Amino acid sequence: SRFAGGDHRVTRLRVGGLDAEDLAALARTVGAGDLSGRAVAQLLEHTGGNSLHCRALLEELCPGGLARAGDDLPAPRALTGVVLARLEALSGPARALVTAAAVLGRRCPLATAAAMAGLADPLAALDDAAAAGLLVEDLAASCAGIAFAHPLVHAAVRDDLGSAERHRLHRAAATLLPAPAALAHRVAAAVGPDDDLAGDLEEAAQEAIRTGKTAQAAAWLAQASTASTGRAGQERRLHALIAVALSLTIAGRGREGLARLGGLPVVAAEIPLEHTDAIVTRGMCRLFTDDMTGAVTDLSTGLARLRAGVSVQSPGQCLAYLTDAEYRLGDWDDALIHSALAVSLAHDADRTWDFAFVHGYAALVPAARGDWQLAGAHVEACRAAARAFGTGIGVTTAAMAGAELALARGDLEGVLSATAPARALGGAEILGVADWRPLEAEALIGLGRVDDAGAALAELDAAIPANGLPSASMTAARLHGNLAVLRGDLAGAEESFAAAWQLARGLSLPFQLALLERDDGRRLRRAGDRQSAVVRLRQARDHLAALGAQPHVAACERELSHCGAEIRPERRPAWNLTASELAVARLVSTGRSNREVAGELYVSVKAVECHLGHVFDKIGIRSRKDLAARLAAPGPGTVVAGKP
Repeated sequence: SRFAGGDHRVTRLRVGGLDAEDLAALARTVGAGDLSGRAVAQLLEHTGGNSLHCRALLEELCPGGLARAGDDLPAPRALTGVVLARLEALSGPARALVTAAAVLGRRCPLATAAAMAGLADPLAALDDAAAAGLLVEDLAASCAGIAFAHPLVHAAVRDDLGSAERHRLHRAAATLLPAPAALAHRVAAAVGPDDDLAGDLEEAAQEAIRTGKTAQAAAWLAQASTASTGRAGQERRLHALIAVALSLTIAGRGREGLARLGGLPVVAAEIPLEHTDAIVTRGMCRLFTDDMTGAVTDLSTGLARLRAGVSVQSPGQCLAYLTDAEYRLGDWDDALIHSALAVSLAHDADRTWDFAFVHGYAALVPAARGDWQLAGAHVEACRAAARAFGTGIGVTTAAMAGAELALARGDLEGVLSATAPARALGGAEILGVADWRPLEAEALIGLGRVDDAGAALAELDAAIPANGLPSASMTAARLHGNLAVLRGDLAGAEESFAAAWQLARGLSLPFQLALLERDDGRRLRRAGDRQSAVVRLRQARDHLAALGAQPHVAACERELSHCGAEIRPERRPAWNLTASELAVARLVSTGRSNREVAGELYVSVKAVECHLGHVFDKIGIRSRKDLAARLAAPGPGTVVAGKP
C-alpha cells in the first residue's frame, strides 16, 4: 500500500533471474531430475531465468522432455494463453507481421518479415505489435530489424501456427533468404523426400566440416539422410553423420554427438540391420557421456548382430568399448569375456590396426585383479602395435593400459614411463578416451612431486568437457583432495572430497567409487578421525573385494593396519580359472549348450569341451547344474592367472 502510494520510505528491489546453480536445484526439487549443463543453459536462455516460467516448463515437460524438445522449447501454457489473446486482438497486418517473424526466428530483418506478410509498409503494423508487447525494434541489428519481446513470446506464437500456414511461410522464407540460411526453411517446408534438397544439404554439410562447424554439419547430414529417396543416398549420408557424431564425442562434445543421432529409434532392436553402425556409434557416445547402461545396451546389440553375421564397420571398437563400459559398471567377468573376444576377432581377421586398441582394453581387468602375466602380455602387445602404426589413439591406449598395470603394481615411476609417449604427443584428450592423465596425476601425487602434480591436475581440469562429465569431474576432485592432503591442507582436502561425493550422486561406477572411499579413508586417518577412516576403508575393501581387485584390496588393508584396525580374512574360492575357462563356465552356467557357447566365443565345440573339463576339475564339480551356484560364490580370486 505504501509503495503504491509513493511513500519515500519504501525501496523497490528488482529481483534478477535464476542462475545455473539455482535452476539445477529447482529442477531436482520439482522432480525433473539432474539437468545436463546444456539443458540448464538452454532453459535459462529461453526463459531469461524467470523462476515462474522455469518452474512451469519443468513441471509441464516430463523428465526427458527438455532433451526431446531440442531447440524448440515451448512456452508455459498460462503464458501462451495471454500471448495468443494479444495476438488475436491485433489488426490483420500486425498479426501477419508477427506470425511471419515467428517463422524466421526470435529476431529477423523487418524487410524480410514484411515481404512474407505481404506488407509494403510494415511500420504501422510494427507499432501495433509493439504496443501489444509482442515485438520490439532490434537496435543491435546492422539494418532495420525486429525481435520478439521475450523468447517465450516467440515460442507461444510459433507453436500456435497451423501446419498449412507454417509450411506456406517456410516456403516464402526459403525464396527470400540466401543459402545456407534458406536450407532450414526448405527442410521445414518439405512434405516428403526430395533428392535436390538432400544434395544441397550434403554439400552444405561438407563445407561446414571443412570450416570446423561440426555440429551444424551433423544436423544437415541427418536431414539429408531423411530427405533422400534412395537407400544408397540414405546410407552414404547416414555414415557421414555417424562419423561427425563420433568426432563431436571424441572432441568432448558427446552430448551434441548423441543429439545428432536422436533420429534413431530409442530401442536399439528397432534400428534396421543396415544401420547397425549407428547403434555402435550411439553406444560409444553414451559411454563418453556417463550413460553406461545405455552404452552396454547399444554395444551389446551391435555385438549380437555381429555374431549373427551382420557387417559392422568397426567390430574392434564395438567390443573394446563394450569392455570399457562393463569395466566401469563393475561387470568385470563379462568384460573379460568380451575383451578376449575382441582380441580373438582382431587377430583372426588380421585387423592389425585394431591390435593396440583391443589389447589395451583387454589389460584393464587383469591389471586391476593382479593377474600380472595376462595384463603384461596385453600391454606389451598394445605397445608393439602402437609402435608399428604410430596412431594417436594407439599411443594413448598403450599409455592408459601400461599406467593401469604399473599403478596396480605400486610402480609409480612405471606409471610415468608408461604415460610419457602420450604426453609427448601433446593435445588434450578428454577423460573417457584412453584415460592416462588421471593415472599420471595420481602417480605424481604418490611420488610427492607437488608442483608437477598441480600442473598435471590443471591439465586434467582443462581436459574435462565444458558441459561437464560427472565421472571425470569426480576423479579430478578426488585427486585434488589427495594433493591437498600431500600439501597438509586438510581443510582443502575435505572440501575437494565433499565435491567428489556430490558428483558421485547417481553414478553406478563401483571401481571409481571404491577408490574414492579408499582415498577419503586415507584423508580421514591423516585428519585424526580414526573411527570414520576405518568405516570408509572397510567399505572400500569390501567393494574392491567384490570386484576381485586384489592389489587395491591390499592397499586398503595396509591403510587399515595404519589405523590399528582388525583385518578380517576373506573366505573366497581360488580356482585359478583362466579367462577362457571363466568365459566358458559363465556361459554354460546360463543354460547354453556347448555349441551355443562355441558360437558366442568364436571357438570350436571341442575347445569348449576341453575348457569345461578343466573347469569341472578345478572347481570340484561333476555336472553342469552345479556350476551356476558355485560361480555365484562371492569374492575375488576366480581368475588368478593364466593365458586367454
